[in-house]
This record gives sequence, structure tokens and C-alpha cells, in this order.
Amino acid sequence: MTKLPADAHRLMSRQHGVASTSQLSETGLSPRQIQHLADTGQLIHLRRGAYASPSAEISELARCAALCLARPDLTIAGPTAGRIWSFRHVSPDRRIHVIAPPHAQPASDRATSVYRTAAIHLEDVIVRPDGIRVTSRARTALDLARHLEPQRLLSIIEQAMRDGGVTDSDMRRTAIDWISPRRPWISKFLGQLDRRVPGKAADSKPEVDLGQALLEAGVRGIERQVSIDLPGYGPARFDLAVPDLRWAIEVDVHPSHEEHGGAASDRRRDAGAVALDWLVSRVPRERLRGWFDDVVDELLCVFRARTAALR
Repeated sequence: MTKLPADAHRLMSRQHGVASTSQLSETGLSPRQIQHLADTGQLIHLRRGAYASPSAEISELARCAALCLARPDLTIAGPTAGRIWSFRHVSPDRRIHVIAPPHAQPASDRATSVYRTAAIHLEDVIVRPDGIRVTSRARTALDLARHLEPQRLLSIIEQAMRDGGVTDSDMRRTAIDWISPRRPWISKFLGQLDRRVPGKAADSKPEVDLGQALLEAGVRGIERQVSIDLPGYGPARFDLAVPDLRWAIEVDVHPSHEEHGGAASDRRRDAGAVALDWLVSRVPRERLRGWFDDVVDELLCVFRARTAALR
């Protein structure tokens, strides 16, 4: 009686419970034995060239692995890649979005959304240990320009930069080779890069939203993640700052700011900033949720007053 080899069990445990036909063959199974295992319920035929363990949950990652293992020419992309990278603003759907070569015919089912293109660099593809090939964070953000409205796209660009340690220049290099009238989302992506507040990537969506609102309201010289060495505290980094005015803005959305230890640390930071003649404006999360426009107006007044005072 044919049984699934131990090597096949170990392989499938690393790949969300799935394996390709060629991988099963490499564990010593013949095509007839693989078919017998499927006929007897010891394997589940997921798609042409890929099988799953009957004990495995057929999750989105399992479906991605099955596609990639069965079709080495496919790369998970778009909203599916966004979910793999845990990007915010990416809605769940039942489809697996993939990039395929121009003339490929990878799937006939409605659960697979295929974008055929040769416009992708090898370095834009990440091969994971679980067999999934997925677009890099930067390329995923670029592809999501086809699916998202500008402000959400900008937030994802900041997240991709922060999580992946990617610079503004890296993001531009991902897009620049593919500019074409046939790809208007490339210009949309580059336009959002042009809009972003200069500096390192934002740590949170509220920081993105507030920084952009202040920039568009006329706050000049504003930067993200400005590093400074504070007396009595040490190295610190302000969420937003206008260095020429010695003015910093802290977006306190993390719950730790409301805890005793976090609040004490914030007081020491602020005292160190004052010693260097810096002004720190703190914005708690509840104000951002309910009074965002008021917060922007108040910070704009601080900016004008600080500008006038330093003149």
C-alpha cells in the first residue's frame, strides 16, 4: 500500500501543507503512486501540478504556494502581495493576484487574477522559504497604485519604506524604467513620492496624514524622523520637525505614551529639547481621531508664531 513518504510530510509542513508534482516525485513517488494517493484521499489535488495534505488548511498562503510551486513563471503581486507584507489599506478578496510573462496562460479559474507583463526586474521578486515568490515591498507598493486612491497609496509607500528599510531613491528606481503612457499608475506612484514629506519613512498612518496635511497647509521645512541628541536623555528622533525653527511634533498614537513609563520618558525627552531651545508639540491619538482639522489649524498657528518669534 502506497503511503506518503516522511520526506514529503516534512516538505509540505514547510510549504503551508502543499507540494508540487515534481517535488513529490523527488521524494520517490511515481506518477501512478501520486495518483493513487489522491484517489485514496491521502493527497488533495489543488490545481494542475500541485497537491495538498488533507490535514492542511487551504489558506491564502497555501493557495499562493500551490500556484508558485506548480508554475515557476508566476509571482504573487498586487493586493495579494500587499496582504503577505501586511500592508494597511489592502482589502481582503478571494482572488490570488499574480504577475505572469506576456503570453503565459497560468490559470483559467476566476480565483486567479493575472497581470501579464515583462515590466519587472529580477530584484523585484522575493523567493520565500515556503516556495512563494512575491514582489518586493517596493514593487508591491508600485503595483498597488493600480488599485488604491492616492492618499492610501502614499501611506503604503511610507510603510514599505519603513518595514523594508527602503529609501525614496530605491522606490523611484523600482518605477522609473517602466514609465509609459500605457501605465498611468507609474506616474501616479511617482507623484505620491513627490508629495511625501522629506526624510525617513513615517512610523504610522496618522503620522503620514498629519505630515501631509501640514505640508499642504504651508508648513515649509518640515521633515520626518529627525534625529537629535538631547541632554539628559540621549539620542532621540522626532516624528516630524522643522529644524530651522527648532520645532518638533510628536504624534503620540502608541498606547505606551499613556502609560506611566512612557509618559515619564516623554517628559525627559521634552526637557532635553527645551534645554536646546526646541519647542515640542505633542498630539495625542484621541485628538487625531476626532479633531484632525482643529489639530492642523493649531499646529499651523504654532508654526506661524515660531516663525515670527525667530525672525
